[in-house]
Amino acid sequence: MLLPVDSLKLRAMKFLTLAPLKFFILVRLVTALPPLNSLEAEENGKRLFLENCAECHQADGQGMADVYPALDNNEVVTGSGIDVALVLIIGRGEMPSFSGSMSAKDMAAVINYIRNTWSNSGELIFAEAIESLQ
Repeated sequence: MLLPVDSLKLRAMKFLTLAPLKFFILVRLVTALPPLNSLEAEENGKRLFLENCAECHQADGQGMADVYPALDNNEVVTGSGIDVALVLIIGRGEMPSFSGSMSAKDMAAVINYIRNTWSNSGELIFAEAIESLQ
């Protein structure tokens, strides 16, 4: 029969042997993420949107009825970030391709802005994903 002190020692030893592994995994996960200054990225995305997209899609994301689609609560925008990236790369209907005029980093900033502004909520996309599509 283990004494209470022995039981505590056993639990402490188990924790200490797992702690470095947990720490290592956490460090690997955090360092694998691309660096992102969220405030700077959001401001850049908003600026790029206003400069390149708002003329048609409007600053409030509501678009122009029967001419340019609303981006707010739009199923393409709230769907996959990859689909939105492909629209920017290839163009669609009246919308031109931004492939030659906007970097992958800038595209990611715009996509993340429109996917997380107004009533939209979407996962972030990174420049590396967009570069793989070009």
